[in-house]
Amino acid sequence: MKKFLLTAVFIIALAASIPAYLLYDELKKVESNDPLVWDEIVKELIKKTEAENPPADVVLFVGSSSIRFWDSLKQDMAPMPVIQYGFGGAKIYDVVYYAEALITRWQAPKLVIFVGSNDINSNEQHQMAPAYIGEQLKTLFDIIFAEKPDTKVFYIAITPTLYSWDKWSSVQEANRIAAAVCDDYENATFIDPTSSFLDAQGKPNKDFFVFDGLHLNEKGYALWTSHIKPYLL
Repeated sequence: MKKFLLTAVFIIALAASIPAYLLYDELKKVESNDPLVWDEIVKELIKKTEAENPPADVVLFVGSSSIRFWDSLKQDMAPMPVIQYGFGGAKIYDVVYYAEALITRWQAPKLVIFVGSNDINSNEQHQMAPAYIGEQLKTLFDIIFAEKPDTKVFYIAITPTLYSWDKWSSVQEANRIAAAVCDDYENATFIDPTSSFLDAQGKPNKDFFVFDGLHLNEKGYALWTSHIKPYLL
């Protein structure tokens, strides 16, 4: 847990350029299991989208910090328009809780989700997280398809990282369960770039990550793009 929070401090400080007096508040958000800590951020995301008035064929990206820090998302997905809803530190229940606010309220025919890594990384009992992720993913899909049955949903596999390599067995199990959940829904697809992130020794390739060994760098996002964009096109 200490390792997770320490990395969170550095990422928040460097990537978001948050002043020191606000750092503690951001850290508590990452540490918390209460989805209400994200309420102001969610309101800001919605306000920004309303101002932009996205087109009907927009692709919605929702998830944790890997979505938030995807600075080249608009360019990488062009000519497809996108909405980018990433909030760093988010866990899967946070996305479930805000599903109506962030997902079903918009006329987005395609949705890309990346969430679940924080459920494993921030959990000392990480081996218990995969089953929970599967349960919450079912709940999320049920909410989405009840309101928008024709939405095409794409769930990105949790990435193998240097940071969480000691939890690799839990990540693999979470991905196995998520893939099975996707198989149960006609309009859900599991996208698995896992093998592309591993080196010849079968370990995470450091060339695709920033200094923390957790978040993707430019090459990492380019690799994601090569796997995700063909599905959306």
